[in-house]
Amino acid sequence: MCVDTLEDWIRPPVSKQDLNARTAALRSRALIEQVPKIDDNDVLRVGEKWLALSMSEAEVMNPLVADFRNVVSRSELAKLTRGGDARERRNALDLRILRLRRRIATVNLEIVTVWRKGYLLDSTAA
Repeated sequence: MCVDTLEDWIRPPVSKQDLNARTAALRSRALIEQVPKIDDNDVLRVGEKWLALSMSEAEVMNPLVADFRNVVSRSELAKLTRGGDARERRNALDLRILRLRRRIATVNLEIVTVWRKGYLLDSTAA
């Protein structure tokens, strides 16, 4: 009996079509396991790994996680930072992104800059 979602067994002989279908299903399940989530306690979870976020980190990470592997505009993220004028919010966002990049590397995530557009959260796991 197999209880791991990333495990599959088959006995020979096996058709090439069946083997390809099982391989595709395993790949699909592996990708689902890598999708990050932030729970109600601001804990970022990716598969078995987790990282406790501060409230300000969670504010920036929530839209990135919600649009995982899609671009989130700088202006949308800058609105979430506290500060005076627009320049101060941009600087605060840059600093927060810098710190988050270092922290989320431990859970195999990265924030990619999409020039003139915004940021994209992606997985670094192979």
